[in-house]
Amino acid sequence: MALFSVDHLRAEVEGKEILSGVSLAMEQGEVHFLMGPNGSGKTTLASALMGSPRVKITGGAIAFGGEEITASPPEARARNGMYLWFQYPVEVAGVGLATFLRSAIAARGRQLAPEEKFRAELLALAGTLQVPAALLERNVNEGFSGGEKKRSELLQLCVLRPQLAILDECDSGLDVDGLRAAAAALGEFRRNGGTLLVITHYGTMAGYLRPDAVHIMMQGKICRSGGEALIGVVEKEGFAQFESSP
Repeated sequence: MALFSVDHLRAEVEGKEILSGVSLAMEQGEVHFLMGPNGSGKTTLASALMGSPRVKITGGAIAFGGEEITASPPEARARNGMYLWFQYPVEVAGVGLATFLRSAIAARGRQLAPEEKFRAELLALAGTLQVPAALLERNVNEGFSGGEKKRSELLQLCVLRPQLAILDECDSGLDVDGLRAAAAALGEFRRNGGTLLVITHYGTMAGYLRPDAVHIMMQGKICRSGGEALIGVVEKEGFAQFESSP
């Protein structure tokens, strides 16, 4: 049984249909890349998978861990082991990043380490991920640069250790060092049994993560799926070649 599946999912935003029959399935420990041009529906799909209230599901189903979750609220999906790395992370005024992470762990029902030990472990992890220690004391994403926001998302992923991580353009805004740190952390996440759905325009991360499957999304549906070689086809000829695909 697949860890995660989407069956002919249809959805709209503000009355406009964006997803027009998306089907996808992933086994535990797999890495899939979802590629497509701007406006193809990738971010809407990510939001739908996490239960965003701005996305109205009009057909199809989403399942995770053997249970249908199509109507489940976002917090239930997060508690059950799903995580969304936002393309544009929001600022959370008045909540320090370290405090936020400790609260998120507690909300998932995991046992909390003593405060001093938690802080020490968090500082060590932040150093590995090249997250400046000063960011831990600042409000979540408030005043962060684009790269700092991406590193913050990566830190959250590594601390929360979900079963399935949906990464919406995790490679944008990162410099070369940040990209390598992210790739190393995501590779470790995968080796520990984590599952990754990487939503991207580019194949930059493929050399690090070696995806099990690559999907091309056009006009609200997946029009082509294949192996890692499909990334080379995209990089050589672009997405326009898929416009007439069934």
